Amino acid sequence: MEAEATVEKVSIADYLAAERKSKTKHEYLDGIIIASYGASISHTIICSNLIALIWNLVRTGDFTVHSNDLKVYNSKKESYFYPDVVVIKGDAKATDKHQDVITNPYLIIEVLSESTEGYDSQSPLWGDKFQAYRTNESLQSYVLVSQDKPLVEVFAKNSESQLWTLSEAQGLESNINLSPLNAEPALSDIFAKVKFAQNK
Repeated sequence: MEAEATVEKVSIADYLAAERKSKTKHEYLDGIIIASYGASISHTIICSNLIALIWNLVRTGDFTVHSNDLKVYNSKKESYFYPDVVVIKGDAKATDKHQDVITNPYLIIEVLSESTEGYDSQSPLWGDKFQAYRTNESLQSYVLVSQDKPLVEVFAKNSESQLWTLSEAQGLESNINLSPLNAEPALSDIFAKVKFAQNK
């Protein structure tokens, strides 16, 4: 009988100390460190499009838009993630003087790639990730964007029941409802200048 492999868990303090010195990004879930990988051209175009679109939508309101250099801490799941795009309503609530970790995301967007699709959306680990994000009471919407085809999925929280519902938009002629921002951006704008592979 073979012995089961064990993974040595890392403390939050050790993770943050190492992460703040690291030249590459790592996420953290329940004591386990998950390496982040470099982004593709399509991934970076989509992220840039989203930040520009959302900034245009919220620039006169009480919101700020942030890139994937900002970590989101989820206390009940002991996790730190780098969303591709995060929108904060009101003042950002940082965990310490470093001002690089916040606890009050309002809307989170993840752009899925081949290296992260299972982690972010399809595997049991995605369920853990979404569960972790949902522990932030401020979060109103979680958005998954494909980089391989014009497809967007939105999980939105009902303000009364607190239940999450899923909506989907597919095709460049479609719009997706971002109810927390009272907006319906077009997928043609989200995926502008993205060149999809013919076999996708």
